[in-house]
Amino acid sequence: MRFGATEFLLGLLLFHSPVGAIFADEAYQIDFHHVLLGAPDSRTTSLHRPSVNSRASLLYTLSERNVVGAVNPKDGSVVWRQQLSDGNNGLLKAASKENLVISAVNGTVQAWDAAEGRLVWDWTTHEDIKALEISQEDAGDHGVFILSHGGGSKATIQKLSGNSGALMWEYHDQSGHTPYGLSISAQGFYYIASHSALLHGSKIDITTLRPSDGTSSSVITLSTDTNVSDPDSIFSLETTSSSSLLVWFDRTRNDLRINILGSNQVLTTKLLNDKGKRIETLKIHTSATMQGVVDVLVHCKSATSHWAEIYQVDAVLKTLEKAYQLPSVEGPATFSVSVHGGDTYLVRTTARDVTLFSSTSNDQLGQWLLQPKDHDRLTDAYEINHAVSEVVARGKSSYAVRSAVLLSSGDWRMIHNGEELWFRPESLSGVVAAAWAAPDGHRRLADDLAAESHSSVGAAYMHRIKRHAKDAKKFPQWIQALPDRIIHSLLGTEYRSQNPGSPRDTFGFHKLVVAATDSGRLFALDAGSSGKILWSIQASVLNPGQKWAVESIEISNSVALLRVPGGGSMQVSITDGALLDDQLSRAEMGLKTTITVPDTSGAAIAIQVKADGTVTVPQRRHSSPDRVIVTQDKKMAIHGWTSGISEPLLAWTFAPRPNEKVVQIAARPSNDPVASIGRALGDRNVLYKFLSPNLLVIGTVDVTTSSASFHVLDAISGRILHTLSHAAVDATQPISCVVSENWFAYTVFSNLTESANANAITPEATMKGYQLVVAELFESPLPNDRGPLNSASNSSSLLPGVEDADGCDSSPYVLSQTYVIPAAVSFMTVTSTLQGITPRSLLCIVPSLNSIFAIPRAITDPRRPMGRDATAAEAEEGLFRHDSALDFDAKWALNHMREVHGIQKVITSPSLLESTSLVFAFGSLDMFGTRIAPIGGFDMLGKGFNKIQLLGTVLALAAGTGLLAPMVRKKQTDSRWKGT
Repeated sequence: MRFGATEFLLGLLLFHSPVGAIFADEAYQIDFHHVLLGAPDSRTTSLHRPSVNSRASLLYTLSERNVVGAVNPKDGSVVWRQQLSDGNNGLLKAASKENLVISAVNGTVQAWDAAEGRLVWDWTTHEDIKALEISQEDAGDHGVFILSHGGGSKATIQKLSGNSGALMWEYHDQSGHTPYGLSISAQGFYYIASHSALLHGSKIDITTLRPSDGTSSSVITLSTDTNVSDPDSIFSLETTSSSSLLVWFDRTRNDLRINILGSNQVLTTKLLNDKGKRIETLKIHTSATMQGVVDVLVHCKSATSHWAEIYQVDAVLKTLEKAYQLPSVEGPATFSVSVHGGDTYLVRTTARDVTLFSSTSNDQLGQWLLQPKDHDRLTDAYEINHAVSEVVARGKSSYAVRSAVLLSSGDWRMIHNGEELWFRPESLSGVVAAAWAAPDGHRRLADDLAAESHSSVGAAYMHRIKRHAKDAKKFPQWIQALPDRIIHSLLGTEYRSQNPGSPRDTFGFHKLVVAATDSGRLFALDAGSSGKILWSIQASVLNPGQKWAVESIEISNSVALLRVPGGGSMQVSITDGALLDDQLSRAEMGLKTTITVPDTSGAAIAIQVKADGTVTVPQRRHSSPDRVIVTQDKKMAIHGWTSGISEPLLAWTFAPRPNEKVVQIAARPSNDPVASIGRALGDRNVLYKFLSPNLLVIGTVDVTTSSASFHVLDAISGRILHTLSHAAVDATQPISCVVSENWFAYTVFSNLTESANANAITPEATMKGYQLVVAELFESPLPNDRGPLNSASNSSSLLPGVEDADGCDSSPYVLSQTYVIPAAVSFMTVTSTLQGITPRSLLCIVPSLNSIFAIPRAITDPRRPMGRDATAAEAEEGLFRHDSALDFDAKWALNHMREVHGIQKVITSPSLLESTSLVFAFGSLDMFGTRIAPIGGFDMLGKGFNKIQLLGTVLALAAGTGLLAPMVRKKQTDSRWKGT
């Protein structure tokens, strides 16, 4: 049998031992990692010193994605972060005299080391936590007070030890009132609840508790003339070191009402109505002075402007006085309060400037103009939601002001005296869909070459002349960049063009990734420029609490097509994010999605997939006859549809058994080239692969019997080609599956015991734990045998599983092996190269390790000999002894020492180098990208190659040749004369 060049190259590659995912000198150079926290929550964001002896503060937050972390205010880098459990209304408090920050999400309270993010202790309750407060006691052990409510008539207040998290006491409120919050100050410890009044509105009960033992000392109910019209109108519960205030706003009377907790007196004042404008929202900021007076800043916002009023509350005299008022300013703005050296400062941040005020007068202490920035089109119109500030006085008239500003987009920026220090694109967290896209320059060049190849000689020549004339316009830029290219080439560093879409991306590393987030944002980044974000837009405006569900992103001709449930779609340009077509509002009830397939003429048609699994096509349009559409209905049944004369025809149906549900459906990737139809063995024979582009693997789980089955189907006929079964499967653990070329892999958690099933993976064995199963399909178990197919065929049977006229079964021959892995794998995919010559690596997301591993194909080869060493022929093929335990080698970790949080999916794309595949990982939080060469970069020089030495050697040889040439010629001439 004769082998082509592809088979010869593939045989050489098999001898290359995979030593790791990438080389050490490439770590942190060819990859990028966007470390995100999510949009900071204004209620849980503050500047705080990590310890009493620390002179610098850290920026702490509990984001909307329940990530608690600390950010360095100097450069915006994440000092530490921890992913908490899912839930709403998370709480975060910092202990003023201890190096702890306390978080509470759902029913879990956790104490974190403020400097390192290490978990100190945790405590759990079965009820939702409504409030969290921290006190400092004389004994040095600060108390942590928890208010929890399970939704019934009982509310519970508990005190925990700040040092150990031990429960110290409990207080149960059996009144059935709705709990609102807790407050602790020098005046006392208070529990606030609301209940309906007899006639109308609501009343507020304020219970005073003893922090030492939790006993109730008094209960105050606000009098009927100060009834709260609605519990939501309790606007703010403000706590300072000297006293606690309960603030609410009466819109009908334009009254601001303040109750000093511990008294039944309500202080009332009317707010200024700016030129008759209706007050839309209010924000309250408080701080206590050295004299015990509480400064209250009331930030009023109308539809088009904002202003502020500053009041002073004397907790001893029970008085409320207006100090001054800041004039109205058009546009969005936010206020923040900072206390330094006993003085209170007010910081107003607008889109134009940052202004500093004192709490004692409306005189400006400083003003710094801002230069609006769009951050390379990362942000929309500048609108501020919240800010936290820190003010340091440097003499009598000089101040240092830095403010962490949260924009309406969800992004975060730090401003220091009007200058931006850093910018964090937190709005880009929560990616739900992504796709690779070739830069515009690559597409234009490919279109030009395709046009020339399909034209006559004369037309192609004229087209090339015009193309070269257009390229000549870029000649000055090329000449200008030539010295930099030469220097970077000699030094072995990467040259990064100012235009990432330039067609001179020699290796194809500068591909774009277009991604959509669940917050409605759409953006693109350059994978070859350290993940630089090129543009970002708010593609969909969502209601509070709503998530944007994007099913897929398709790229065609520099246009990104987004599909959402119900058949809605949107088209944007991948070059600049310009909106080309918006059909999101056309989503229909009962319509699951739409897909695009070619019709009989090659033109694209949109096929509608309904929720019941049926499909419809436009009238007088028919899909290609060799196209099969696979759908799933609400009952978990899977259907295969083929093109019909008037409408699609149902070709087959896969219905799971009773009590069984489908958990995984995997098909071959759209870009899955096959370099060889056979596998060359060590003895020079060939084992032919079972190759079919229509392979479909369906994973099902029966929760009643705790069993799982994985069925290999032919998507054309719907026939089951092979089935692998497992017993004692834990269906609550992650199950993932992937198909590529002629093999597939999946993971389960199983306690597999002896089984009589002929298809059992390991009969007469017991393997408990997370398992990785790899199966490979061949035409026949015999080398050089293709079964019923003749030797001229380059694909497998069109009707696998059916006996031919000679009685030969065309079902594939399956080899499988099982490996016990140390942790659960939530998602799997494979690397992708241009020609498919390079062996594929299995990419696995391991959430418990916050890592992505690239397992070499040779490690998971099912043909590895079991129970014995490899023979000489098998060793020549690259096989070695099978080991059931497969540990995740640290060299396989694509993220190295980084921790990638929230990664849920990985997509790959080939580069222009056969050795290298591009990888992009995304999910609920981080984004990570890299490039991987599964068996090494055999078609590209490494960074260790000394080009300067090579050039010097060539020049030295040229110089030597130039010097020796005359001597050699003279010697030859002399020898000829002497010879004559």
